[in-house]
Amino acid sequence: MIFVALTLSIAGMAGIAFWAYRNVAPGADRLPMQWSTTGTVNWRAPRLIAIAAAPVLMLALIGLIFVFSRDDHAERDMALLWISFIAPALQAMHMALVARTVENEE
Repeated sequence: MIFVALTLSIAGMAGIAFWAYRNVAPGADRLPMQWSTTGTVNWRAPRLIAIAAAPVLMLALIGLIFVFSRDDHAERDMALLWISFIAPALQAMHMALVARTVENEE
């Protein structure tokens, strides 16, 4: 069951990334990656890196979980379950913040 949730999560994140690449600030070469506490953009990344960052980080984290919890399957499954729910939500939130920031700048 955990692998079904993980597969759906990865597919969902790929879908969010494809949608965001086409629809979020299509004319912008660089997208916001970090905001200060006052709401100003601290730094921007090239478009492809900004959109692919969350899925790549999720895949790296999945790999680390498999490496470091290979002896405890219950711990591994719980960590993967949490990641499969949290990562797509964080990616969607990041893309929503990017869209809002770019829209407000125009």
